[in-house]
Amino acid sequence: NGTDDEYPWQFTGRLWFRPALVRTTDTEKLLPPGSGLSVINVFGWTIGGVVALEYDTSPVGPYREYVSMGAVVSKRGALGQWGSRLYVSTKEAEKVSEEVWSVPAEFADIEFNCDGEKLSVESPPDISSNNKQMIEVTGWSATKVSSENAAVRGGIPVFWTPSIKALWAPVVPFPLGSAENKKALPLHRLRLSASSFRLHLCSQEPSEFLGIPIGIGLSVDNVLIEISRQDGVL
Repeated sequence: NGTDDEYPWQFTGRLWFRPALVRTTDTEKLLPPGSGLSVINVFGWTIGGVVALEYDTSPVGPYREYVSMGAVVSKRGALGQWGSRLYVSTKEAEKVSEEVWSVPAEFADIEFNCDGEKLSVESPPDISSNNKQMIEVTGWSATKVSSENAAVRGGIPVFWTPSIKALWAPVVPFPLGSAENKKALPLHRLRLSASSFRLHLCSQEPSEFLGIPIGIGLSVDNVLIEISRQDGVL
């Protein structure tokens, strides 16, 4: 559905990201086996958090997505943010995510409620469970700050390894060694644009499923996410 042959897929909508402190011992056991990832930590803590996305348009139409972010990770010198679980609100999104990009998506009941004084995860998923999850984010009206026809700017390059749900800074310092071939991950390029970025105060009590939320989050409205075909491996 993209307009650029180099980036044949595109998504538009809005998102909210709120980082959290997460214990390395809790997140390392969830790392995809054989991925070759190393968790970046300071005194046993790393950065996880949540990303909530509402897509107005996508290859499968509108849907909602919620990602439990697991840790800051590295591979071949590249730095990335790895998601431990990814949930989508429609069966079509689950199917396309898995068949086109090999994203291990999970169908869930996801509600983004506009009521609420601030952005907050009222009902987080239990990332240790394989049962269907009920997820609710409140205060969602705070993410809608741009007019529908506002111009988008940016075109920020990002690398994406969909099979492990990780986004990467677009620099990979070290070459792929022969011993790493079995751990190589399919790599796509993303191009990110938007019409507005806004910081929010969104503190919340620590919990088993949210870690220790950092009280500042970022919302991005009129986001445009463009995805390339596979372009190498990481």
